[in-house]
Amino acid sequence: VPAPSFKAREDVPLTVLYTLLAAVAVGWLFDRLHVPGGMMVGSVVGACALNLLTGLAEMPPAAKAAAQIAAGAFIGVGVRREDLKHMRAIVKTAAIVIACLFVVNLISGLLIWRISPLDPLTAFMACAPGGLSDIPIIAADMGADASKVLVLQLVRFVMGIAIFPSLIALLPEDEHHQPESGTYARHAGDWPNTLLTLAVAAAFGMLGRMSPVPGGTMAFATLGSIAFKLLYPKACLKKPVRKAAQCLSGAYVGAGIGMSQLIDLKYLLWPAVVLLACYTLGALLIGGLLQRQHVFSRRESYLAATPAGASDMALISADLGVYNVKLILLQVMRLVLVITLFPTVLRAISLWLAP
Repeated sequence: VPAPSFKAREDVPLTVLYTLLAAVAVGWLFDRLHVPGGMMVGSVVGACALNLLTGLAEMPPAAKAAAQIAAGAFIGVGVRREDLKHMRAIVKTAAIVIACLFVVNLISGLLIWRISPLDPLTAFMACAPGGLSDIPIIAADMGADASKVLVLQLVRFVMGIAIFPSLIALLPEDEHHQPESGTYARHAGDWPNTLLTLAVAAAFGMLGRMSPVPGGTMAFATLGSIAFKLLYPKACLKKPVRKAAQCLSGAYVGAGIGMSQLIDLKYLLWPAVVLLACYTLGALLIGGLLQRQHVFSRRESYLAATPAGASDMALISADLGVYNVKLILLQVMRLVLVITLFPTVLRAISLWLAP
């Protein structure tokens, strides 16, 4: 089964430029309109529109890697020595969130398998709460129908980065929640230390990309940036770098959405409805559970339960004014476990259902 058709040809530098211009233009517009995650959402819309209208949208895989490295650096520079004590405290919460997401993944996959012609593995992978770019590629390697997985992952992606953050932004502040000492402290920083931090993150990210670890680029970039921040407190990342990372990530995803994916969506209407319903209900229940445990504020609880990619949520949460290091650490733990553990377990279950 071929991997999803994210195009990347070395002989088309102009189409890459066109894609970036379309992504930046619409991303900037959405950002100016104060849409949560506007730069990323707008970038997807701009690149996708260019692809549908002209078929000229192109983004090399290096764009995704660059976005993951910048996102990892952004996460890493927000972790201070005093924040490490929160790691032990977040393990239990992360276990609850990841276990609940696995249950939602399993239930939604079973329902989709029963009401559609999709095989069990394709149905399960289509519902996996991982990255839009990573999950279809892993699904293809495992023998699932990557094109169907991509379409349904797109539905979850749009819900996770566009619908949910917009609704969460409308929630009132939790008056009874006291910010903890682990809340991110963001400073303006400077460009020399920003470039130095990006260089360190890139070096670790490339090691992760060459490693056999799925999702290793962002995981290694994050860990390397955390270590660098602990050793060199001046490590920082300027705000425009975060916006650029959102734009690159959105442009890469949008360039991979063509007419065939939109046509496939028509035949996957009911699976998409089931996916949306299951993850909406799951997010409400998980967010409510976290809030009652007083681990996070109201907004943070629902952000922790939002079914988007971890790197996407790490970038978007900052747009909502949320910098709690526990939330960021939880997202990183979810990224690693969903991409490394979920596919293996889901494949075993699918083989049991349809040997």
